[in-house]
Amino acid sequence: MTPPEISAGLAGIALLVGGYWWVKMQRVLPIERQVLRARGAAQDLADLARELLSSHRLPSDPRLLMDIIHQGAQRLTQRIPGICLMVWRRDSAGTELCYRTDAPQEAESLPAELPEAAWDGVFADPQGSQRIVLPSPEAAPLFDNLARLGHRMICLHAWGRPEGLHGVVLGGGLNKEADESERICQAIEVLASYFTSVTDIAGSLWDLYQTRQRLEGGLSAMHQVASAITAHPDHPVDTLSAIVSIIAKALEADLCAFLLYDDKAGELVTQVGAYGLSGDEGSLYRLPITNDKSSSIRVFLTGMPFVTGDAQSDPRVISRYAKLWRCHSLIVVPLSLRDRRIGVMRVGSFKKDYFTSDHLQLLQLIAEEAVVLVESALLTRKLAEANQKLSEINKLKDEFVSTASHEFKTPLTTVKGFLTVLLQGEAGPLTEQQRRFLKISQSATDRLTALVSDLLDLSRLEAGVSMDFVPVSLAQLAEECRHDHEPQARARAVHMEVSCPPSLPQVRGDAKWLRQLLDNLISNALKFTPAGGTVAILGEEMGDVVRVTVKDTGVGINAEDQQRIFDKFYRANNRDLTNPPGTGLGLAIVKFIIDKHEGRVWVDSEPGKGSNFHFILPLAKKGEAVEEVV
Repeated sequence: MTPPEISAGLAGIALLVGGYWWVKMQRVLPIERQVLRARGAAQDLADLARELLSSHRLPSDPRLLMDIIHQGAQRLTQRIPGICLMVWRRDSAGTELCYRTDAPQEAESLPAELPEAAWDGVFADPQGSQRIVLPSPEAAPLFDNLARLGHRMICLHAWGRPEGLHGVVLGGGLNKEADESERICQAIEVLASYFTSVTDIAGSLWDLYQTRQRLEGGLSAMHQVASAITAHPDHPVDTLSAIVSIIAKALEADLCAFLLYDDKAGELVTQVGAYGLSGDEGSLYRLPITNDKSSSIRVFLTGMPFVTGDAQSDPRVISRYAKLWRCHSLIVVPLSLRDRRIGVMRVGSFKKDYFTSDHLQLLQLIAEEAVVLVESALLTRKLAEANQKLSEINKLKDEFVSTASHEFKTPLTTVKGFLTVLLQGEAGPLTEQQRRFLKISQSATDRLTALVSDLLDLSRLEAGVSMDFVPVSLAQLAEECRHDHEPQARARAVHMEVSCPPSLPQVRGDAKWLRQLLDNLISNALKFTPAGGTVAILGEEMGDVVRVTVKDTGVGINAEDQQRIFDKFYRANNRDLTNPPGTGLGLAIVKFIIDKHEGRVWVDSEPGKGSNFHFILPLAKKGEAVEEVV
């Protein structure tokens, strides 16, 4: 092949390759341009949302909301030049066009009314939006004018809540491409969402403002009422008297009284200390709950407040009491606590038609707060009486337990001594059956002796036994306990070990009681650990405290039992697995001792995997002297 022919072939190939890539780029470039435009539109919407939020003000008054809507609409028109934007608002007072911007070079103004069908359609849509292609089949001047001006599609989007202040945003553009129209619709949605959030805040702030206005009249009174409760916590009569006096002065009333329900008698009873009432027979009257002629009874039964401007001539009021009190204007409000009513509050005035709806609202507000204080005052009295009775009962119980335990101890010691003498054969030879019976009696005596001992210890702890707090080595106590319990552990084929570092610091405590604490925990662990198991005593320093753990490989404790394991006389539900002896007082004594030492005790356990009883005690201070603490 000649050189010219080779050159011509290469030129043809280059032309084919170039043509291929030219066709390829013609397909790719429009797609790339669309992607870039979509990214730019999304970024523009994000910028618009940030711009609106950055200018977000808190409208303390609903009247300021219109200024915020106007400013938000202006920001959108500045970001999308040429957009046709209209914003309506609607509330109980009617509908108003609060913003409109015509597209440039549009000579005709647009009508101010949005068709009702458009309102209904946009709020009926789940997304709160609607797109209308123009010209619209609906005969509406606004849509006809928009179509005549060259608009081909408009977007409508709802804002606010239909039950309150709400409205519609309309947006459109002249001769816009499809993607540009989509951008306008998305921008309208962002603006409507912004209006909705601002409207919600405006409504909430206005409600709070009105609530504050209502509260201002009662806050001072309620503060005085709370102060009265604090000043007389144990004297409910003085408290009620102070409350009614404060309420009467706040409302400038002449009479005020609490009538509380006596469930035993079935009556509403006027409480002592009523404001403006004398000590005559009519001031402390009782109303049977069946007397429906009384306004107080009706209010108590129905929970609906009662107001009258002339009680002396109103047939709904028992006139003789109104005349006795010289009362004309009267308000009765219920005292409701959660789902029940405890009574009513009556407020009266010597003037006719004195009380207004504002007085009623204020009194209801005060009643809602005062009812808690009233019941608290009465409960305080009942609790004080109940506590006094419980204290007397506990004292009698402690005295009985202490006396009974002491009385039991002496004969038990005698019985135990004679049983020992008999078993040792000092009173003569015994048959096997006699020996077996005596050992059973000795075992029962030991258990009874342990119970008496525990009861005496518990009684002393509850009575506030004095303790000598000195530096105590828990490591040494643990070794002594291991030595004393070793025979019992060998008898049960249980391995015992102590792991306390030599540097374990001393704690502040009473050595005798801490020794008993460890004895109880170790004895408890041995009872619930089967043969072949292990009981370990571990000690470690943890900052300002020492933690000791008595760990066993026994039957474990159920989760529901762990909550009550330190209660007096409580025994775990799975104790039948090992059937151990015991009184259910050992761990209760442990808890008392720990509390006396300002420590903490707890357990973690899992059935079948053993138990870990932990307790912590504060370290002894250097140079701490012997101290007796009761």
